[in-house]
Amino acid sequence: MAYQPQDPNNRQAAIQQSLSNAQYGTLYPLQQSPRPTANGYRLYNANAYQVNNLVAPPDGAIQHRQPIPQLQKQQRAYAVAIPAPSALDLPLAVHGSDGYSGVLNMQPPPYQTPPLDYQLLLLSLAEEYFAAAYGYGSMANIARRETEMESYYKMMATGLGCLEAVLKYFNMQPEREAMVRLRYATILFEETENTMEAEEALNKGIVLCDRHCFFDLKYNMQHLLARMLFSKTPRAAFKFLDGILKDTEAYQHIAWVYAFRFLKVSMHLELSSHQDLIAALNLFKSIISMSSGYGDKAVLAIGTTLEALTCLRISSNAEYIEEAQRALAGVRSLQLDPATGELHQLTVLVSFVDLCCQLQQFEPHQAMSKMQIMQNALKTVDSSRSWSNDGSFAIPVSSTRMPSCKSHNGIIRRRNNDFIDLMFNWMPKEDIYNVGYLLGGASMANRNTVDGQKSEHMLEEGIKRLEWAQRENSKVPKSITVASSQQIWREHMTCYMRLYLAFTLCARTSWSAAREQQAKIEASVGSMVNTPDPLLLLTVYLKAVIFQGTGNLANALLLYQSSILSLPAPPDQRSRSQISLDISILSTLNTILIIRSPYHPQNHLVPSLVSNLELLCLHNKNHQISSAYHLVAATTSSDTILLTKQSLQSALQASKQTDNKHLMCMVLNFMSWKFFRGVVGEQAERSARASQNLAQQCMNGLWMSVSAGLLGDTLEVAGRNDEAERARQSGIKTSGSLPQALQKTMNGDLDGKDVSITEEGKKYDVVMRVSG
Repeated sequence: MAYQPQDPNNRQAAIQQSLSNAQYGTLYPLQQSPRPTANGYRLYNANAYQVNNLVAPPDGAIQHRQPIPQLQKQQRAYAVAIPAPSALDLPLAVHGSDGYSGVLNMQPPPYQTPPLDYQLLLLSLAEEYFAAAYGYGSMANIARRETEMESYYKMMATGLGCLEAVLKYFNMQPEREAMVRLRYATILFEETENTMEAEEALNKGIVLCDRHCFFDLKYNMQHLLARMLFSKTPRAAFKFLDGILKDTEAYQHIAWVYAFRFLKVSMHLELSSHQDLIAALNLFKSIISMSSGYGDKAVLAIGTTLEALTCLRISSNAEYIEEAQRALAGVRSLQLDPATGELHQLTVLVSFVDLCCQLQQFEPHQAMSKMQIMQNALKTVDSSRSWSNDGSFAIPVSSTRMPSCKSHNGIIRRRNNDFIDLMFNWMPKEDIYNVGYLLGGASMANRNTVDGQKSEHMLEEGIKRLEWAQRENSKVPKSITVASSQQIWREHMTCYMRLYLAFTLCARTSWSAAREQQAKIEASVGSMVNTPDPLLLLTVYLKAVIFQGTGNLANALLLYQSSILSLPAPPDQRSRSQISLDISILSTLNTILIIRSPYHPQNHLVPSLVSNLELLCLHNKNHQISSAYHLVAATTSSDTILLTKQSLQSALQASKQTDNKHLMCMVLNFMSWKFFRGVVGEQAERSARASQNLAQQCMNGLWMSVSAGLLGDTLEVAGRNDEAERARQSGIKTSGSLPQALQKTMNGDLDGKDVSITEEGKKYDVVMRVSG
């Protein structure tokens, strides 16, 4: 009776049995097995297999067995040569399908690595592709190189393909699946325009999180979904957030209530209409009330500071500035609390907002002291450990009444058993310094010539730092989206710094340097896809000011009367932003100075323009605009001397209050020409010398020349001819550095044909028309 092996793994027992060929054929039927070749697999017959350089006879007992069970994981298939009963003396051999051959009594092959976890492999590959793409991201965005851009998007697409394959072909644990869906949707939203696929992934993830009570992941998904909706239909996003807030408030998940309310605030601020700003203020009040009730001091401080910043954006009413200052006073009382003491970002932000309040109120002396506080706050930036490279920072929130939070990423992060962190995104360190340079330069602009041109130096240093940051930005791995937003912000900031610098150069009649800055601004604005309205408005106004200051009155007048700079009709004035309305007022004032001469063809427009400006200027919170209006009204008034004196007195007081020495110089020169021309006396000489001193402090070549001429006339009337001649020669020497067109204008040739000045007394009238 033939032996039937009970254990298929007992190869030795099977080999030791003496069986006939017929019995072998019955028990172990022949099988064909694939053999590897260069192009795939081919079939082979085990009966024609060579063993130890011998070919078994056709009727031999060479059989091919399927892989034995315990070695299936090693991916080896064994062909065992079993000799016929008459050939037991032949050596026994074993040949493996991978080319291994040896005697049967050898040790088993060594243990090999188990099969790969393809799910984990694909997830790891996706993150590696994303990281590699970020390495190209900044460089591709800065240089706009097609090769880097193509490589970036290929790697992003490959990484997304890996995540998609994991979601489609693998069964995962629910928590891992939710995390993969969130990551997949985030990359789709940030790097592609496939919002429908991202929303589908998020909706499936939210259902999964609801089924397994993953509140933390669910809220992160809803946070991302709200941002997606806002990018398409903002009002739908607000309704979606209202529903989420009801759920979080019902569950008393306080940290997430803060997170979604701050998200809604950021959306309102991005829309920036008056209605949205008011809605943002109401949300801040609810955040402040809730954080005060739960004792979250850090949230209370950041909410109050952002409320003050929002008040400054509603600049149509001075009451909001006072409200902002009251909010800042409350924040200062919270900075002594341990929960907020280490938040250096909060300290810097408070100093920024405080300085902006003083600039909005146009109080230069207070602004100087606040600027010193800001500079001291900026000194803590480098030593701050909480300031990350991307500018994000964490606000501690009490973890009571919160779902389990295990995540170290996302909006809410685990800190310890007592606190969790609410994450905020802000600016990196280098950009924080750039904001400080801009605010410092603006604070010292009025005293630029008196303080050794410190305002210009600060603005120039800020521009250099911004250019350096643009170059270094290409060395930091980041996505094209992040790199692009940072680049756009820095381009805008550079343009604003150049605008401030150009206006300070215009104030001291450095026209060539101002034109250089203007050319760079126009080049930057021309390359922008979406230029902010204030930036475009100020660029056009700067060009008009340079035309006027260099004597090109015709082109200046064309720009001042253009649709972008001209004063809108009263019904449309309410729809204008405050900065747009202020620039229109300044353009109209300059228009009046150009056409105020009775010989100008548009002189008949002067009374209506002055009347239109009266209410806008007298109730304007910018005292410098009020001072300029009173000066222009005095120079164009045909009423009594008493009204002219009152206008000049109001202009002088307003200019002193704002410490605007340029306006004070213009007022005193006009007073000397209007009331002391041809008058002999000590008061006339004091007025002329005071005008000359102010002009020298302003470093304004135009007014230095005018004041020298007025002083020479006053001294000549007094019989002091030698001193008068020296004063006139000083004025002539100064005027030689002025543009040629301006010199011709001062000599009476207004572009050759506008006005013919024949009287010496009208020289000042021309000067008023070409100054600004």
